[in-house]
Amino acid sequence: MAIFRSGMRWRSRIMLLSGCLGACAMSVPVFSYGSMAPYIYSYLWMQGQRFDIYHLNLHPSLFLMFVTSCGSVIGLLSKVMNERVLYALFSSLLTLIMISIYWFGTSYLALSLYMCAIGFCGGNVLVYTIGKATEWNPSKSGAANGIIGFFVGISGFIGSFICTVYVNPQNVGTQRVYDPAYPNLGNVTIFTDPEIYEKVPWLWVIFGVMFTALFLPSIIFVRSPTPDEVCEMTPLCDESFEVNRLTSPHNYSVREMLRTLKFYVLYLIVMTMSLALLAGTELYKELAKDTIPDDHFLNVVGAVLAICNAFGRLLWGVIMDKIGARWALFAAFLLITPSTVLLYWSRLMPWPYLINVCVVSFSSGIFTGIAPALVELFGHRDISLKYSICLSGELFGCLLFYLLSIGSVTLYSDLVFLILLAAPCGLSCIAALIFI
Repeated sequence: MAIFRSGMRWRSRIMLLSGCLGACAMSVPVFSYGSMAPYIYSYLWMQGQRFDIYHLNLHPSLFLMFVTSCGSVIGLLSKVMNERVLYALFSSLLTLIMISIYWFGTSYLALSLYMCAIGFCGGNVLVYTIGKATEWNPSKSGAANGIIGFFVGISGFIGSFICTVYVNPQNVGTQRVYDPAYPNLGNVTIFTDPEIYEKVPWLWVIFGVMFTALFLPSIIFVRSPTPDEVCEMTPLCDESFEVNRLTSPHNYSVREMLRTLKFYVLYLIVMTMSLALLAGTELYKELAKDTIPDDHFLNVVGAVLAICNAFGRLLWGVIMDKIGARWALFAAFLLITPSTVLLYWSRLMPWPYLINVCVVSFSSGIFTGIAPALVELFGHRDISLKYSICLSGELFGCLLFYLLSIGSVTLYSDLVFLILLAAPCGLSCIAALIFI
């Protein structure tokens, strides 16, 4: 029996690690987009396309919107097709889509459509891996989702590293240019060296090749536990780990969950999580491009914030297992709210800005707490479906983020923009304390 349980432990770890690699691959486009945005903008500008750089915020927003709104498709199709076959199909499509951007992603509209397609496939990949992680680690769903979140956060480090060593290894600076045909844009900051912006199409090919390597283990190994393995999990967890007592005494059905006030409060909290996540991962170059002109330093900021977000996702999952959803969500948003506003002043100095961005990024790692919060409040039953429904709140958060970022171009200053991002997070802090 001890040998069998040891085998179960290793099987669970292999499943988790394989799922982590798949989740990491899926997350590279959105969590690296903050590093890539200035190069993409320069490439499109030199192709004759004129728009404000804040419009590029539509792309990660579209990605996350389709992740959240379409992530349940694999659950629905699994009624008529094998889940593992569907996962392999979505993973393969994601790789092919990334590589094809080299030939067809040469316009703002084309990239927008590609982000929708990547989000559609990526959402189903993410829901599948998180659902399986919860099934294989029933007593430590927070820690398991935190580990997956760690790998999701590390994906941003990958993008920043590639941008530093491949796109701009010589740390070439940007130039301010003006197109008199578009006076409303004023002076824009771009890379005018063709050796920089002409590498942009190849970035997608590099990501596509990397996807293939990262997806293979998850395609081969990740699956649901068999009935015999489920039966063995309770004694295995009792001997191996501290039992997680933060589980709802009533195993709610999806319909029952939708009738509770706590679900809608959690749904609104998920919506504001996406504001914090995008503020921490997508804005750091845009906010500081004029006050910190060193591109290599900003890439270092992107790499470090990715690591902070990764550890934040890991630690918030563990913290939620220990103290529960209410206090974990309260603490995270208590950090997010003031640190988001402080970005306006900290960007004037490189090192304070780095620390500030890291605090925002670490705190936004609470995103990994959605699944364990659902388990704590509503039980394990139909957890993948519950997760995909709750995650759809991110759809509205992404839409709000994009609308606020567009408004910052002409309607209000960067300071007002950051306050508008922080205000919903402050409300979530209060809501978590009172209602969760």
